[in-house]
Amino acid sequence: MIRNKINITSFVVLLIIPMFEIVQLLIYQSNSEEVFHPAFAFFLSSSSIGHAPQILLMWFLPIYLLLMGADDAIQDYKTGYRNILISKVGRKTYFKEKILTSFIISSLTMFISLFVNFVLVSIIFANGTFSKSLMEMESSGNHLFSFSIAHPYIAIFLFTIISSFLAGLAGTLGASTSLFFLDMKYAYAAAFFIWFLLVLNKQSLVYLFQPFTEYGFDVLLPIFILVTSVVITITIAVFVYEVKYNED
Repeated sequence: MIRNKINITSFVVLLIIPMFEIVQLLIYQSNSEEVFHPAFAFFLSSSSIGHAPQILLMWFLPIYLLLMGADDAIQDYKTGYRNILISKVGRKTYFKEKILTSFIISSLTMFISLFVNFVLVSIIFANGTFSKSLMEMESSGNHLFSFSIAHPYIAIFLFTIISSFLAGLAGTLGASTSLFFLDMKYAYAAAFFIWFLLVLNKQSLVYLFQPFTEYGFDVLLPIFILVTSVVITITIAVFVYEVKYNED
């Protein structure tokens, strides 16, 4: 990954996109004496108008992660390294390593990106209090919202962990389609199509990335279960097929 320019470029893009949010917020508050509260200036809080950086990152997340290395299996196949590795470690270990590595690297990448964003907003918006009136709102029926407003830093930390996990699932999805198709155009299209269906769903997976919203556990928990179940089912299906039935 370190030696591959495409991998590095994709990693840098994932670091830079959240910074666009900071620029938008600085422009937003330039004509006001208000300064954003760091937690509400955090990337996942989506305080900017239009939410373009969030759309750019979350909708196309599997593509970035594939470019960053989740499509490693395709490269192995093209170079002939796949057969060498399988002959050395076995099919089961090979496929397990590809899937787990993609999950770990994707999760860590998202966590690093969000951590860098948090550090930056904590410095740039230090001592800010502006929350676009969210801190003044009350929602007696939404315990998650009430807790998040009362403890904003805990809220963004928890959503950072969830977002990192979801990024791991996106990376796993990309690795699975790569292992199955062994062709970039099909693997990328399949991973994006499945992910985008979950984004476009009435109960969108995007809700899982957003703290300080009107959605409570009754909405978010079923979405989380659905997204996790879909990706795990696809991953297990690919793993079983490739290990048990597909001998190339």
